[in-house]
Amino acid sequence: MSKISLKIPNQTEPKQLDCQLAGQQFSITLDGVVHSGQVSVTAPGEGWLHYQGRILPFYLTQKQDTLSIWLSGKTYHLDLVNAASRRAGGQSAAAVSDGAIKAPMPGTVLKVLVKPGDSVEANQPLIIMESMKMEMTLSAPKTGKVEQVHCQENQLVDMGAILVTLSI
Repeated sequence: MSKISLKIPNQTEPKQLDCQLAGQQFSITLDGVVHSGQVSVTAPGEGWLHYQGRILPFYLTQKQDTLSIWLSGKTYHLDLVNAASRRAGGQSAAAVSDGAIKAPMPGTVLKVLVKPGDSVEANQPLIIMESMKMEMTLSAPKTGKVEQVHCQENQLVDMGAILVTLSI
């Protein structure tokens, strides 16, 4: 079982989660209540939750110490309290091994800040997009080079659409 401490913005005390994943079965204990179901992962950081008779799409991204969860049309931002211990061995959910930077939710590309051939530093902004009246910046997970830009300004994109490909 893995313990995670998350802090909801504007709340003083973090919440302790006990998480367990065995194959496709998950179990999360929060405030003494057990939530369990199945998860189907379709790509790193995205997939479907089968919970209480419903099938819910999800997408996860992590930027520094903030975990953003898009779940069935709503976005939740949570601060990772024990993120320092995670950074040592974990990889951001937004960073895909093949260098693909994907849209964390459906939305509109507001600005494209890079072009093919550009060298980028870790955490450098690449794309600014808007979804559900919320503006977000998608950044490079690591130092690398922009191989391809797959979107343009004012373009509507689906959740999981590849926006930029980096060689890292």
